[in-house]
Amino acid sequence: MAIRPRPWRQFCGGVALALLSLAGTAARAASLWTQPTLLGRLGGVLPFLDRNGVTLGAVEQAVPSVVLAGGAAQGPAYAGLLTLSARADLARAAGLAGLSAYVSAYLVQGHGPTAYQVHSLSGIAFVEAPGGARLGDAYLSWRAPANRVHLKLGKFGIDENFDQNPAAATLLDSNFTYRDIMANNLPGGGPAYSYSGPGAMAAVGVTPWLRLRAGVFSGDPLGRPLLGPPPPARDGDGLAFPLDTGALVIGEAETRYRLPRLGRGTLRLGAVYDTLSRPDRAVSASGQSLALAATGAAVGPARSDRGDWVLYGGATQMLWNGARHRRLSAFLRLAGAPADRNLISFDAQAGAVLRAPFRSRRHDSLAFAVSYDRISRNAASVIRAENGLTGTAQPVPDAEMVFELAYAAVLTPWLTLTPDLQYIAAPGGGIADPADPARREPDAVIAQVQATVVFW
Repeated sequence: MAIRPRPWRQFCGGVALALLSLAGTAARAASLWTQPTLLGRLGGVLPFLDRNGVTLGAVEQAVPSVVLAGGAAQGPAYAGLLTLSARADLARAAGLAGLSAYVSAYLVQGHGPTAYQVHSLSGIAFVEAPGGARLGDAYLSWRAPANRVHLKLGKFGIDENFDQNPAAATLLDSNFTYRDIMANNLPGGGPAYSYSGPGAMAAVGVTPWLRLRAGVFSGDPLGRPLLGPPPPARDGDGLAFPLDTGALVIGEAETRYRLPRLGRGTLRLGAVYDTLSRPDRAVSASGQSLALAATGAAVGPARSDRGDWVLYGGATQMLWNGARHRRLSAFLRLAGAPADRNLISFDAQAGAVLRAPFRSRRHDSLAFAVSYDRISRNAASVIRAENGLTGTAQPVPDAEMVFELAYAAVLTPWLTLTPDLQYIAAPGGGIADPADPARREPDAVIAQVQATVVFW
């Protein structure tokens, strides 16, 4: 039996980290509140490296949270992420301007409430991931003058360059950064935080208003086995570079425009295709319903459906541009996937972000967003059929909705606090309550705050 981490200890650890950072700063000179990083120049080491083309980074994102109501259990939790990074300018060594190398490592701490208390489709905080230390990204990058062409080769995630959502800088729920329809459907969750995949990407600015991107990655960033849940042990340290697990291909077009009286806008349209076969959600290899297994019948494994795909689109539009950096923008994102082989068949998101909500807080932002993830009809049909065959009354999932309100307060250049409140309707799309399998798990209310500390 697995031993669950004690949430109170993780919660207190997160609070202690934030307090130590604040206390250490208060004990120093007041100028530390205006410098770009908490630890400053590191005794001249950082400026020396910078003059030689090397930039180091260390950022902690600490997220203590508490499930106030609903879900499978209430109480506190803690998730944290320390990201260490290094970027080297290779222009001098290689004789090619715009060439650089980047590497990062993740140290994931604790666990958030998603898997243990709420069982939602998306991570309540984006930093939530299997605990431990692992390699993040490792790639070469080349940019042409004016960024007209951008090439990447190595290990990285599609969430870093494709399907971008500017509002994700304020919102904490992972669905607004990397869609659930990809994270829950694609093999191994797709190449994204916290398991990047080996791949290559090319982005070309065709015109000042049109940019095209294309990429090819390993079909499963975690490597074999190809089917089934992705246990962290498959790539616990992030050092796997699987090149024999099919291919994931992604393409995207981004266009920039301007609407009268409103201002600038961005439209993105893209598609993902993974060559790996996926198990069917409702039909066995022999053509029988998988629901028959609930009666004890030997139906065999699920039918293997060839390939998988996701079509997506998103738009961000400025609605108001005021003085002193104040502006209001809105976003809309839609995505769809085949119902026969996926848990989620449709995803819709919408929200708004107000920059500089108060005249005296020009760097702050306030965001509100809603997401809707529909469970595929094939996945729901199996539960419905099992109820009919066995006479049980287990809940039939249909959709999950998330409502999120977040405020990012930039207290210093190196410290940002983001209080966040989320309401999750029908966690998991309407899964059974562990305490009463005949009823759905109750809607959940979660409060959390993310402290982002830039050490250097």
